[in-house]
Amino acid sequence: MIADRTVFDDEYPPQRLRHRDAAVDRLTAALGPTKHGRQADDLLIEGSPGVGKTVLARHTLGQLSERHELDYTHIECMGASTAGIIREVLATVGPTPATNTPLEDLCLSLRERVNEPLVVVLDEASDVHDTKALERLADVDGISLVIICYDADEWLSHASGRITRRLHGQTLTLDRYGVDELADILTPRAEKGLKHGVVSRRQLKTIANEVAGVARYGIYSLLAAAELAQDRDHHTVRDEDVAGAYPLAQEWMRQAALDSLSFHHHLLYALVRDAREIGGEALHDRYDAVADRMYDGRSRTPLAKGSQRRKLRKLDEYDLVERLGSTRDRRYAVIDESVRSGYDLDLSRTLQSGVQD
Repeated sequence: MIADRTVFDDEYPPQRLRHRDAAVDRLTAALGPTKHGRQADDLLIEGSPGVGKTVLARHTLGQLSERHELDYTHIECMGASTAGIIREVLATVGPTPATNTPLEDLCLSLRERVNEPLVVVLDEASDVHDTKALERLADVDGISLVIICYDADEWLSHASGRITRRLHGQTLTLDRYGVDELADILTPRAEKGLKHGVVSRRQLKTIANEVAGVARYGIYSLLAAAELAQDRDHHTVRDEDVAGAYPLAQEWMRQAALDSLSFHHHLLYALVRDAREIGGEALHDRYDAVADRMYDGRSRTPLAKGSQRRKLRKLDEYDLVERLGSTRDRRYAVIDESVRSGYDLDLSRTLQSGVQD
């Protein structure tokens, strides 16, 4: 039934970006000046999880790089430090500096090395506000920023005035796909990833409608339906397999989302999961109670309360926790308790130790 599982991976590059022509044109226009040796425009790409923001950026920049020798780098900002981001940019324009190079030396090297226009894509950029990377990159002539986030207004509300001025009016919004559009996107995945003829166009449209135009959810649901059919010894995907695919796909998506997040997110998620439901202030208190032990020996340091709230918002955006009640009486609960952190977090023992101390 399943011929090639990698076709359903998030990292699988589509040969053709369907139904995003206007978005490709907008991104291409923003980056066009680099073809003439001038610094490109900055751009914010916003959209709900799973609509293809990263795919759009990678696909378009890859094409521009081949056709016009555009220099760019794509950086995952989740959990990254200022030095880590600057080091990744430096690796694009020269040798990768040593991990113990001081931040000021990294920034000086960056200003010296960037002699041609360079596009820096900052993906999952909500975490970048916990660093000074934006200001450091903005100091360098020739660097253009492409920011990928969920909500441009919310992201800009945490940025400095200098950054908001650079990005004013520079937002590209990706909407969800229509039913037929998403069925068109699922078709080549089915043709390459499944045996010939095991799923029908009607079933692909059923999936597209159920997932409300979210591409990632649709792709996971198609794989889940095929896996259920395979486990049930069906020769083709049946409607009952499609109907049973959505909960499994959601679980896979949530687990993949949690796995992609930083240690900060994992600790907050584990605290909410351990409590089943917890108020905002109680959660902050528990975080502070375990922080010294949990961060001991790690490269990261505990978060301030504002940063904790931003991480919790990310968990909500990823459909891992739900926020209940008003802002003043906010409570948190996990959505699917089968989703677990891959970190070894013995919270019960740590909390007990904190009480005894």
